[in-house]
Amino acid sequence: MASNSGQPPHRCVDYHVAWICPVANLELLPARLMLDEEHTPPPYDTHYDDNTYICGMINGHAAVVATCPQGETGNVNAGRLTGPMFRTFPNIRMALLVGIGGGIPRAIASDDPLDDIHLGDVVVGWPGDGKPACVYHDRGRARVDGEFEMVGTMQNPDWRLLNALSILVSDHEMGKTTFARQLERLRKHKKHRAFAHPGLEHDRLYKAAYLHVGGYGSKCATCDPNELVQRPARTEDDKDQLVFHLGRVATGNAVIQDGEQRDRIGARCDGALCVEMEAAGVDANRQCLVIRGISDYADSHKGDKWRSHAAGNAAAFARELLCKIQPAVVRDMKSVTEAPWAVPFARPPSFVGRETQLAKLDAHISSEGCRRLAIYGLGGCGKTALVLESTYRTREQQPARAIFWVPAVSRESFEQAYRDIGALLRIPEIADDNADVKRLVKAWLSNEGFGPWLMVVDNADDFGILRDAESGKTPLIDYLPHSNRKGSIVFTTRTREAAVDLAGSNSVELGELGEGEGKEVLRTRLLPDNQHLLEDGQVVYEFLNMLTFLALAIVQAAAFINKNNITLADYMSVYKDSEEDAIKLLSKEFEDHGRYRDARNPVATTWYISFKQIRKQDPLAADYLSFMACTTGENIPGSLLLPGSSRLAAMEAVGTLDAYAFVTERRQPLGRRDTQHPEKMFDMHRLVRLAMHNWLREHEQWDAWVNKILTRLVEVVPYGDHERREVWTAYLPHAMHVVELPEVYEVESRVSLLDRLGCCEQSLGRYNSAEMTQRKVLVLRENMLGKEHPATLTSMGNVALALSRQGKYWAEAEKMHREELALCEKVLGKGHPDTLTSMNNVAWTLSGQGKYVEAEKIHREELALCEKVLGKEHPDTLTSMNNVALALSGQGKYVEAEKMHREVLALREKVLGKGHPRTLTSMNEVAVALSGQGKYVEAEKIHQEVLALREKVLGKEHPDTLTSINNMALALSGQGKYAEAEKIHQEVLALREKVPGKEHPDTLTSTY
Repeated sequence: MASNSGQPPHRCVDYHVAWICPVANLELLPARLMLDEEHTPPPYDTHYDDNTYICGMINGHAAVVATCPQGETGNVNAGRLTGPMFRTFPNIRMALLVGIGGGIPRAIASDDPLDDIHLGDVVVGWPGDGKPACVYHDRGRARVDGEFEMVGTMQNPDWRLLNALSILVSDHEMGKTTFARQLERLRKHKKHRAFAHPGLEHDRLYKAAYLHVGGYGSKCATCDPNELVQRPARTEDDKDQLVFHLGRVATGNAVIQDGEQRDRIGARCDGALCVEMEAAGVDANRQCLVIRGISDYADSHKGDKWRSHAAGNAAAFARELLCKIQPAVVRDMKSVTEAPWAVPFARPPSFVGRETQLAKLDAHISSEGCRRLAIYGLGGCGKTALVLESTYRTREQQPARAIFWVPAVSRESFEQAYRDIGALLRIPEIADDNADVKRLVKAWLSNEGFGPWLMVVDNADDFGILRDAESGKTPLIDYLPHSNRKGSIVFTTRTREAAVDLAGSNSVELGELGEGEGKEVLRTRLLPDNQHLLEDGQVVYEFLNMLTFLALAIVQAAAFINKNNITLADYMSVYKDSEEDAIKLLSKEFEDHGRYRDARNPVATTWYISFKQIRKQDPLAADYLSFMACTTGENIPGSLLLPGSSRLAAMEAVGTLDAYAFVTERRQPLGRRDTQHPEKMFDMHRLVRLAMHNWLREHEQWDAWVNKILTRLVEVVPYGDHERREVWTAYLPHAMHVVELPEVYEVESRVSLLDRLGCCEQSLGRYNSAEMTQRKVLVLRENMLGKEHPATLTSMGNVALALSRQGKYWAEAEKMHREELALCEKVLGKGHPDTLTSMNNVAWTLSGQGKYVEAEKIHREELALCEKVLGKEHPDTLTSMNNVALALSGQGKYVEAEKMHREVLALREKVLGKGHPRTLTSMNEVAVALSGQGKYVEAEKIHQEVLALREKVLGKEHPDTLTSINNMALALSGQGKYAEAEKIHQEVLALREKVPGKEHPDTLTSTY
């Protein structure tokens, strides 16, 4: 070997020791000071490895020192660092992870101050109890007996390294270590003061529950000394000793700055002495020894004062250990038998939950036979992160299984991945200029002698990339390998259609995160200084709900919050200020090491890519999505959508949107399903709708689509009435939304839709809303058509009618109806049907004011004209007859009124049908006339029949239904059944306070 000849190694294969120090500005300098010499690193392939290394010798060991870019620490970056390093230097036999960590004091303090954890001490990851030396503190498994099962992050160190560690421990006990000589290397450097002991007075351990007082750099000047933990103190003589402890190291995804959480980690990880972040990123298949200098107590009091001293001590310990091992022993250590690994991303740092889906993946990967499984879901829901986590777990549990990652973003990315796999496997002929790389890789993996493997085909969204053949070439999907027993393929795709095509029924949908999962993702992504933002649970829930618990949206929002140092409330405020600001937030680029380098990360961008595919594959689906974006986005009736070229085309278009999870069908409760008229209702994903608004505006299509839905609503929304009420009521929220869009303010169709809305609200008994809507129509028609236009006069009558229906504006309604009548007589003539309607309405308002004689006179005049102009059986003629009878009842002429009401009832049953609201009105008036004559039993019977029909036709809370309930109570009172009547009156009062309102005359009547 080159290192034995006194010459520096000149090949990557000549290096056998890896010194990993992730924190460049803190841990790299002491590492370099431990080198006996440095030399130029040998050449290596930067296509696969973009790290920069420092190479040198330590006591005859050829060592490579690796660090992360400054400011980029944590397990994600450690993973990005070590993965390529082990491939570049394939003969690494010993790996040391050297740096700083947080100390976890022992649960029971020893009488010997050197036995407990203090700042500046070194913790070496070797508990010697047969359990993992380095464990995840946030990824263990809860067993049925309540115990926490620890999960190791990497293989335990080689026994020869542990043997050297035992010798070092023994030498230390005998006073034979040379720590002082190693530390002298630090003291000779010009920055030696940084490595000096800060002083015993600065080693403060506070009680776990006591929080820091003051800012980060205040050095606990205002913290209460009474809250310090009382334990045996170290002396000035102890300062010069390098104190180390053998124990377990806990690692996780976030900086720990909470004493109580620190102690819980120590307990659940079986007495761990140190907590840190980088070990989780080291290759799981590697034997590695973790050496950590204690720079803080992982609580809110942590500061920078001890960091350099602790890093220097850890480096000194690492060199001392290497000096106990002969270089030849290291070279002879067993090489790690590493199954091929071609995964371009580090383990996702914020991955949480999804245990059900992970279990399905694990079962699939472990099963016999070459089976396929597809994970599908909305872009940004975490499909790639889920499969990444699964691959890393598979590597831990099945180290002999080869794992390959093939992006199907394009034909080129697929082919490049196969080329890389071929090079990794050193397949013969793979480098030939004319080699059929895809065929060679397929054949190699399909060979049963190769061994177990897993292939992930990621982003298989555009199925044409896999299925389509280019100018006679074989489709890419035909190059996927197969194995009778040992192979497994997992696809990720945004569309259910592709998932079913690729894997059949073996497809798993990935939905939104749960509330707990969403909060945990947010916690892992927020900076340590921003962890307090999670304290208000209600704010956190509102924040996550606003982002629809979508994983990528949460990660993107956290990046923005960290960068701009704002609160969750600040973010929500900006998001809700305007659609423009919201889409800007969803379009912000951010760094994400779990995504492809040339891919854009924003949430909105991922959906635009999907929409582009939809436009190409199914233009009608793209039209439907544009159409739905102009609605409220919720409870969209299928019958509202624009008709397709065929029913099949419409079904397929909706299916496409559902497959991409852009739109979901709302499941109706069984009891509410109309089996005769099954109406499918759809919800559009809130964030997708927001993104579509932006896309349509950017492409100057927004106004066109708003006008299309306006035209469609005018087609389907009727002028009220009870027929198909269950259908048209579903259109109303969308109609109300569209008429308020600024883009339609000047459009003529808006007036028509507003008029229809007002009439529908009138039919539903929403008289206050009907009045406001019809006033808008009246103003618009006066401006557009003039005051004397028939349509304007109709609107005037509708406003007055809505006023009178509210029961407290009779005089105002009368005045408006008289004005309308005068104009109708002038413009249309006295015998015109609209003029007759105006006459009826004037008389109606007079009755409402108790002017029954005057009302009767006008009603009789109108009735005569209606019979002449419209005929005796016309619905408007019957309304006039009914109103004459009502005026008679108002005067106490109940017998005459009853006779006329019965005549009207018979004719309405014949003309309109028994279930028509006007027929029910006649039935009600017959019963009222009977009550006026003291015939309460007969009246009660009819009121019960009317009530049952009104509840069915109009609904329980319609004002007419409430009138029937009230009349029932009056009939009971007339029979002396006061207790029963009182109970019904109370029910009516509660409903009237809710529906017409507390101030409505009917409600006030119910209180007496």
